[in-house]
Amino acid sequence: MVQSDMRNKVTLIAGAIFLSLTVALPGGAVAQTRAQTSIITQLLWQSLTGCYAPPSGRIDANDEVVLRVELNTNGDIANLPSILSPVAFSAVERNLLREATSAVIDCTPIISGGGEKTIYGRFDMVINREGVTLTNVDAFVGKADMVPTLDSLEVAEADPVVEATETEETASAEVPDDSSPAVDATTGEHATLASETELELTRTDRREIQRRLTFMEYNTRGIDGVFGNGTRTAIRQWQRQNDQPSSGYLNLSQLELLREMSQDKYAVWEARPKRYTDRNGCLREANGIIIQGRSFKCDMSAASQSIGISR
Repeated sequence: MVQSDMRNKVTLIAGAIFLSLTVALPGGAVAQTRAQTSIITQLLWQSLTGCYAPPSGRIDANDEVVLRVELNTNGDIANLPSILSPVAFSAVERNLLREATSAVIDCTPIISGGGEKTIYGRFDMVINREGVTLTNVDAFVGKADMVPTLDSLEVAEADPVVEATETEETASAEVPDDSSPAVDATTGEHATLASETELELTRTDRREIQRRLTFMEYNTRGIDGVFGNGTRTAIRQWQRQNDQPSSGYLNLSQLELLREMSQDKYAVWEARPKRYTDRNGCLREANGIIIQGRSFKCDMSAASQSIGISR
């Protein structure tokens, strides 16, 4: 057993080193060799089997579940695995599904290359009494920013505003200081950190601003109530395209203009059927569908809900 664990660790380390070198080559993800695919498959299998625990009880030869898993470019599951088979589940197959889904949730993102690379793409998981097997692996190694949807950016908690976070301080380094007005020909007053501070924005206010920018197709890279690099960039883009001094900060007149421009879409969003939290603490859509990606417990409930085991 010790020798087997050692061989597995050596395989993982060697694979990570090999991938960290090969993906740096031009076109590495496109012109992927069979050897790279094999190593990626091995890394995926090692990671997933490390989290998979076979259900207790007898597993017959006919008991088998096949799932399709998709990992986004951050290495996270893009959504809960799709069920390819069976159409109807036995009691044992439900247990196989539960344990396999748990392994996918627990073991992603899958990291390689000294923690700097993520494995992304799709593959099929076959789960039976022999354990876990991966097939149809179409996966790569890399790191890329996602352009998330509004729903995936949403954060439910309405915590008090947190000023001077590390994210915001990093963003401030990229924004002109108070004494550096924009040099392009624009109208309106130059906004500064001081003018934005005077607005006394709560975290809820900042979420509103991020949401309004997102409605107008400016990517804030999160609706979390913290103005980091993504939000500052989105504000600057909006300012430049609307004849405002491009500072990345807001003042009262700009905030009013932003609200006026986005009000139609924002009003539609406000009138939507509201989400609610169930007695287990899981956030649900108005139609009762559990929203994924917020906790392991709720993701498991969502998996059960998707196949009709629970409501």
